Amino acid sequence: MAKRGRKAKLGPITLADIGHRQAQPQLREIDNPLHNPAHDGERWNPKRVLGAVNMRESALVTLEQRKLINDAQSKAGERFRLIWEALGGAGAGSFDYSREPVDGGGPRSALSDRQIQAGIDLADCRRVLGIGYDIMVKVAGEGRAVADLTQSKNLQRAYIEILKQSLTALATHFGYENHGNIRKRA
Repeated sequence: MAKRGRKAKLGPITLADIGHRQAQPQLREIDNPLHNPAHDGERWNPKRVLGAVNMRESALVTLEQRKLINDAQSKAGERFRLIWEALGGAGAGSFDYSREPVDGGGPRSALSDRQIQAGIDLADCRRVLGIGYDIMVKVAGEGRAVADLTQSKNLQRAYIEILKQSLTALATHFGYENHGNIRKRA
């Protein structure tokens, strides 16, 4: 602790200091969030840029790093997670009666349009995945590691295989991957 009247000296901040102690940041190419398709091909408007990615963020990132899943499966898992988080994790919450209504405002809806669309998309995912839906929710939605689901190595391998098959099914469903059933557009 610095003495009174003196400022504490700050050392150089490294990439490893960002986040929490167990974070493992790494510079990788990611999709540019500011990319504008109207100016595609311009040098100042790249599709992909360098960004810091936490390699211990989820089990999907770990599987992608170990080259167990491909790019399309990774995008499908990320989209499933976004849908899961848009719905609020475990589903839509109930109406909050403790909030007082404000004058001039209309009646509040219990669900937003985004949550309703996320519920429809999640129902589609459940229909597509079948029995793999529960594992997808635990790993991609809740962010659990496969090792946390069971202690048995055989069951862990089986869960990873089910997860990979589920990710392939979602990648095909979302249009990230094509197995020859649908003709690719130029």
